[in-house]
Formats: sequence, structure tokens, C-alpha cells
Amino acid sequence: MYIMLQGKTVLVFTGGGLAPALNSTLYGVIKAAQQQKMNILGGFFGWACLAEHGKIIKLSDFDPEPIKMMGGTFLRSSRTNPYAIPDGVAMLKRRIKENDIDYIIAIGGNDTLGAAQKLFENENIQVVGIPKTIDNDLQATYWSPGYPSAAHYAAQFSYEVKIDAAYALSRIFIIEVLGRQSGWIAAASSYGLADVIIPPEKLVSLDGVLEKLASRYKRNGNFATVVISEEAKFDKEVSGISQETDRSDSFNVKRKNFVALGLQEKITAELGVDCKALFPGNFLQTGPPTEVDGNYAMKLGEQAVALLSGEKFGHMASLVRPSEKSLAIEVTDVLLKDAVNKERYLDDTYFDFDKLAVKQKFFDYAEPFLSQDNYSQSSYLSLINRLQKKEDAF
Repeated sequence: MYIMLQGKTVLVFTGGGLAPALNSTLYGVIKAAQQQKMNILGGFFGWACLAEHGKIIKLSDFDPEPIKMMGGTFLRSSRTNPYAIPDGVAMLKRRIKENDIDYIIAIGGNDTLGAAQKLFENENIQVVGIPKTIDNDLQATYWSPGYPSAAHYAAQFSYEVKIDAAYALSRIFIIEVLGRQSGWIAAASSYGLADVIIPPEKLVSLDGVLEKLASRYKRNGNFATVVISEEAKFDKEVSGISQETDRSDSFNVKRKNFVALGLQEKITAELGVDCKALFPGNFLQTGPPTEVDGNYAMKLGEQAVALLSGEKFGHMASLVRPSEKSLAIEVTDVLLKDAVNKERYLDDTYFDFDKLAVKQKFFDYAEPFLSQDNYSQSSYLSLINRLQKKEDAF
């Protein structure tokens, strides 16, 4: 059963951290809502748009074409949670009534959609969700928009550093990537030929890292790369690294950065090799989405409006891969309660924590969105291999 949406008012916003496909998702929502002749409102800074001094703008006559494949989010973002501010829920309900809002489409990760789920269950707010997170840690969707782009940028960054800089300078580079509790971004650097990958899910042997790195450095011809998640944990204290931190951002989210600096000192001291640390950081969250990421983000935006028409409140638009033999991804929906508060981690199915390398299962998983990034047969790498053989013969 479907209802007419013409004349109904929908509020859409983006919450949480930045991701490359946010504007593409907004494009899908706005375009579909305009086709339904809805009144469309855009909220600035996530759930904060419904706080006392929150900003809301009209988008019914807005031309979304310029944002279609643009990075960032023109509605900006924050980690505001209505349950975490004084009288937040009462204030939100008051603002919904003042603005005659019938429906809400929340775009975000666990925090943003977790609040949406609670508001639906506890307050009967008619809300649907759309996933977003470069960490790829949301359940119930094949990937979250933003992750394919971040994975692509991580792979490209790793590849260029290894083949250009590490090779030219006979150096080891450590690349510290985002991913507080999940190693999906770090794992993507396998497409960029990273020699050692250190995700945050499990305690890692420092001696094992040094041993594997020394072996790969020699086998490569005196160059190598290490990709490490910002929250990686070692079994031994490393000078310059604090395994615990009290530092928090403005929304009380604890963060640990620059873990690579301590590892850099250890590699230099133990292996006697010139080693540098690089921090792409928020670069992985910025820039335009990849084609596959942007296109499916738009489809999820369209699906969210379809969920409103089907009165499927408390649901989240999601992606599913019907078969590992197919690269095609289908758009569907799931209950929000099945998607939030159940983080998906990089586990032994996809990653070998002894070898510190991805398994074939990860390549199978990433094939629909990263197969074009497999540089292992690149002409430049082949050239390097041929030059090394000539150098050895000489």
C-alpha cells in the first residue's frame, strides 16, 4: 500500500562524520521528493537543525544538479544527538510541529541513525534512514555510501606512495588511515599493494610487524609500505604511543591519532631503515565520490522517499549483493533496529591477523566497487620488477 506524498513536508539532513557520497545521497532524496511534489526542507548540522536555534531552509525549488557528484555535504554536519542535550527530544518535537514536518529522512551512521531509531520507537516520529560512513561498520547493508570512495582514495594513496616515493627513496612509509574501531579502510590499501596492514580490531604483535616488514622490504628491493589504522593496538608499549587516551572531540568522542609516529621510531631503531609517517586523515573523507559510490548513494536517496510512500517508517534504505557471482547490487530496505548498535568489524573472514594481510574473501567482497583499482599488473610495477632483475644481474 502506498500513500500520496504530494503536499507533504519532508525534512532531510546529514549527520555524523564526513563522507564523499553525502551530496549524492541528498541529490537522490531531493530529486525524488520533487518528483512527488513534496515540500522539502533541508536541515543544517544534522539533528542540531531541530534544536532551539537550528537552521532549516526550503529546498522545494532547489536545483540539485550541481551537487550530484560533489564531495562534502552542502547541509553541513555534526554529531549532535537529541538524547544527549537537555530537553533535546521535547525541543525536537516542538520544532517539528512549528515547521509542519510530516517526515524526516536522516542520513548518517550509527549515532545519527541510532537516534532516529529511538525517536521512531519512543516518540512515533515518522523517520526513515539512509546509511553513511566511510568506516563501513553499519550492519544490514552491503556497504555504506562513502566507504567505496574512501577505500579507493586509500588504495590510490598507498599505491602512489609505494611505487613513486618508497621505491625512489629506498624508504619505508607508514600511512595512518581513519577507522577508529574497524579496519575496512586499512584493508582497502591491499589494492594499493600495502606490504603490512594493521587494523584496530585485534592486538597486534609488534615483533611480528617488524619481522614481516623487514622481509617484505628486502624482497621488494629495499622499499615497503605499512598501512595502520589510527586506533591500532600493539602487544608492547612503543615509545611515542599511548595505548589509551583521554582526548575527546567536541562531541566527547575519544580519538587516538599519530600512532604511526611511535611505530616510525621503532622501525628506524630496530631495522635501521629510513622511515617516514604520512597522515592522509580527512583527505579520505573528501573529494567527489567514485562513480559506483555516487550512483548507489543516489539510488538510496530515491529509495528513502519510496519508503515514505510505503509508510515504512523506522526502516533504512540499504544495499544487498544477491550473489557473489554478480557485480550487481540491489537496493532494498531493512528495519533501523537491525542496522544500528551492532557494529560490523573486519574479522577473520576477511583478514589474516597473523599475516597482517587481507584474505581472498575481502577481494571477493570489494570486487563490485574496487576491482578497477587492482594495480598489481600495472606497467610501472612491471618496469620496476624488470629493473630490479637487471640491477641484480649487474
